[in-house]
Amino acid sequence: MRALIIATVALGSFASVAQAGVSNLSYLEAARCRGLAASENLGKLDTTALDAFLRAESPSRDLAVRTSANNKMQAALKEANAAEGEKKAKLIAKRDGDCAAYIAGGQ
Repeated sequence: MRALIIATVALGSFASVAQAGVSNLSYLEAARCRGLAASENLGKLDTTALDAFLRAESPSRDLAVRTSANNKMQAALKEANAAEGEKKAKLIAKRDGDCAAYIAGGQ
């Protein structure tokens, strides 16, 4: 019984360390930023660094997280392409503010 508990704790610790670099939340935020950066309506930006980041982080994610990231990316792109007026300005501010580090290649 004690060995089972130790093994379970060790396995849980290993899993945490494996994803300690970037949280799932940050990964999902980066995916949303990718959708905003790719929008023609907002002024398409170079997404090379962001694509590389998402591609590098993807293998360490569960299928549910990868699916959610894809959905967020598509939803953000759709929202950005349909945005007008104040909504468009807010999305541009989000893309140029919160998303700037992801787009530039930082984490």
